[in-house]
Formats: sequence, structure tokens, C-alpha cells
Amino acid sequence: MYTLLIVDDEPLTGRFLRTHIPQWDFRFEVAAVAGDGVEALELMNKQHFDLVITDIKMPEMDGLELCRHIADANSGQKVMLLSGYNEFPMAQEAIRYGVSNYLLKPIQAEEMTKALSKIASELELENHHQLALRALQSVSKETQKQAVNQFLTAVVTRNHIEIKTLYPLMYRIKVNLIEAEAAILILNLDEVPFYEKSVPLEERGIFRFILHRMAAELFEELEAGIVFNDHDQHTCLLITGENAKELKQKSCLLFEHVASALSLHTGLSLTGALGSSVSEVLQLDLSYRHARTALQARLLQGNGQLYLHEEICNQVTDSEPLLTRIHQIERSLTSLGNALSSNEEWAFTAALRDYIELIDPLNVPRALLFGNEMLSYLDRLHAENLLEVNSEAALNTLRKLLVYGNQLTRDNVNEIYTEAAETLMHQGNADNRDINDIDLVAKAKAYIVTHYAEPLSLALIAEKVGVSPAYLSTVFSQRQQEGYIKFLTRIRMERAAKLLSEPGEQKIYDIAEQVGYLSAKHFSHVFKQHFGLPPGEYQEKLKE
Repeated sequence: MYTLLIVDDEPLTGRFLRTHIPQWDFRFEVAAVAGDGVEALELMNKQHFDLVITDIKMPEMDGLELCRHIADANSGQKVMLLSGYNEFPMAQEAIRYGVSNYLLKPIQAEEMTKALSKIASELELENHHQLALRALQSVSKETQKQAVNQFLTAVVTRNHIEIKTLYPLMYRIKVNLIEAEAAILILNLDEVPFYEKSVPLEERGIFRFILHRMAAELFEELEAGIVFNDHDQHTCLLITGENAKELKQKSCLLFEHVASALSLHTGLSLTGALGSSVSEVLQLDLSYRHARTALQARLLQGNGQLYLHEEICNQVTDSEPLLTRIHQIERSLTSLGNALSSNEEWAFTAALRDYIELIDPLNVPRALLFGNEMLSYLDRLHAENLLEVNSEAALNTLRKLLVYGNQLTRDNVNEIYTEAAETLMHQGNADNRDINDIDLVAKAKAYIVTHYAEPLSLALIAEKVGVSPAYLSTVFSQRQQEGYIKFLTRIRMERAAKLLSEPGEQKIYDIAEQVGYLSAKHFSHVFKQHFGLPPGEYQEKLKE
């Protein structure tokens, strides 16, 4: 219920509004009526009103003067102005004081109902923002930092829904991301070593996490900026400074630090890309897009260095601007994606041939880079219809390029790229998969029963049986009449009960670890929920 103050020197109008406003919109309650602006201010000093409805012409203090006082004291106060036709210029002047709602007399029920509904919606939205703000202010600094990271991710990926929600919160918790200039720096793990060294491709996520933590710890130590992830799990850094020159210097220094630490601890190399400098936080998506473009230069000039968008725009290679060649690659990838979407084999063959012609010089490392970029692009484009196991298999197909060494030809590349793309798209549409659901659930259950003591996620189980997590979750629940978490918990609890019944007393924390729990306290809580007794009492009861 929203409280309302009516300010009008005509008692008849005040009584009319007091009676009818709750009928027009039940969300409003007339809490008080004042005869002029002076009386209204006295009431407002004693209590809060969500909305003030005031006439313009009144003795002592008119509505315009009242609006000025309200604006000085509380610029967020909702005010509705009532005016006659000859008072319309005064109503226009009141807009300077934050009055955004005004109605002409005589009051029409339909117009007042619409105006009240609009104000109620605004108040409701403001209340939601206030609740979110209070919640955010009450949580830890770490949680606030996560909110900032989420906001930056939303900005660079143009997630306008999240921007609309989070941007006002950034203001209210007084987070100022840019003082003068800022730019986005993207860090990318070099792909070729994953193929050349025997590093399982499914472990890329682990190395991405290591890179992210290294960058975050270094930035926190140097107070150099903010680290966050984009939707492709690239580690992104918000670099701030006084001007573009300082941003470049900072980026080069930070890139060298992170690259050295990564090489020392993992043996992997790093490529970076710095976007253009901007002065407004909502322009960071432009800097990010420029950084993504600059990152594409690694396909033409190799990994292991920092690419600057500003320099790429001015660089010429083989009498052709580097930026032009990058745009050729982007257009070629778009053609490949369109050809796959249209299921036209001839179009895909022609687009693939054009894409391979862009690999210059032709060698295994460069072919691996181009192939990885192609599969990553197609994976993003068709993410909803692809199986994770097929994505891994497609990337593994690229390893066949290694056997050619110095004898690699474009025909070899064409053959392997085609096979990789077919592997990626094979049975990608869930509607066309001919999978025996009963057998699928049986495989998932068998894997859980065998590996119950390990950290099992839905994504991991789905990968092992060759379907998407969403599909496995649906089928498992339908066929098993319980979710995979409940099934896993039941298996763990049955195994724990068996261990508790065996001769010789085992420690509770040992049993907890044997059935997949890191915390004995957590294990005991789950065990009691399942059997109705804590594990210790259960063990004693078995002895009796």
C-alpha cells in the first residue's frame, strides 16, 4: 500500500480525491490532506508519503513553490500536479522541479487511473531496486565484486536486461569503474600446445581457471583493474588510466607479468589483445569488440604476443592492411556458418576452400589455429543443438594435422577440416537423435554406481554417456522417477550404511571420504536426513 498526500485549498476537491482514489487504484491510501503548501511541508517533515498530489493555485504557498521545496529536500519524491487550462504554462515550469505527472482539471477518472497505475509501477520498480541495493550492501565485499564482474560481462556481451538491472546498482553502491579512460584487455590461452603436447582437450577449463586466478591475484596485488570472464570464458581485464598511452603501457606490463607466471607454472603461452580506449562505461562493449578483432591477428601473425587494436588498424602486410585480412577471415567464417545452417553441402565446400586459402603461410601450427577458430565459431553458432562430446571429438580430429609435418597440403587440411565439421554437427539436433533412453539411463546409473566417491556433476556424467546435460537430466528424471542427485545420494548412503555395518569400527570421517564427502559434518547431516539417525547412532544400533 502506497501512502498519498493531497494538497488542495478546496475542501470539496480534497474529500472527492480521498473518497475516489482508493477506488481508482487500491494500491494507494490517502494518508493526509493539506490546505496549502505550508501545511503540506509540515506534514512531510513528520511522515513519509509515496506520492503528493497538489493543486497549483493555493494561498500561503502555491503548488509551484511547494514543488521547488520538495525538489530541494527530496528529488526522488513522486509528485502529481493538478492544473486548470489557464495554468498550463505554470505546470510546464514545474517540470524543472522533477514533476513528471500532471493532470488537467476537471479530473477524469480514466486519466487519473492511468496516472496512478504508472506511478505505482515506478514505485514498485524503485522498491525492487532498493531491496536489491540493501541486499548488496549487506553482503561481503567479495559478493559485491562478483556483482561488478557480472555487470562488466553484461556490458561487453550487450546483455541489455542485466545492464538495465545492474547499472543503477553500480551507482548506488558507488562503484566508479572509469575515472578518465579505460579499455578491455583479453587474455587467450594459446591453442596449439593443447594439440602438440599431450594435454587432454577437456582440461582446457582447468587451465582457463588457472589463468583467471593468476590474473586476478596479480591485479589485486597491483590494484591495476578488474578481472572478469566473457561468455566464451576468456579472461578479460578492465584497464583504467589517464589516457590511451597509459593504458597501453599498463597493458603491456600486465600482459608480460601474467604471461611469465603462466609459462613458469604451466608451460603454456599466452596471447593478448587490447581494445580501443573509451571514456564511458557503457562504451566498453566497443573496446571489447575491438579487442576481439585484434585477437584474430594471431591467426595471421602467430600466438604469444599482445596485439593492440590501434596498431592493427594502421598495420600493412604484403601491401594489404592487416585489418582487411582479419575482416576476410570473419566473413569467411560467417559464410561457413550460413552454409551449415542451410544444409547446402556445395556452399559449405566452397566456403571451406576459401577459408583454407587464407592460411598463409601454410604449416601445421597455423592450420591448427585456423581449425580451432573454425570449430569454436561453429560451436558458438550452433551451441543449442550440439553435443558436448561431439565438440571434444571434433577438436581431437584436428590432431591428425600433426602427422603431416612439413608435408602438409591444403588438400590435407580440407579433408581434416571437413571431418572435424561433420563430427561436430553429427546428430547435433536432439529431435533427430535415435538414442535408446532406457539404455542411456542405464549407462548413466552404471557410471554413478562405479564413480560415486568422486565429484560427479551432471555435465560430467552427460559427457561420459554422450548427450547434453539438459537432455540427460530430463530423461533420467522421467525414467528413474528421481533426479540424478537423489540417485547419487541414495547410492552413497547405501554404501555408507554397508561400511558402518562391517566389523571393526571405522571413523565417520573416513567413511564420509570413501563415499564422496569432503566434510564429515555434511555427510552426517545427509545421512540423518536419509536414515533418520546420525551415522554414529546408526552404528551403535547395529551393534545392539
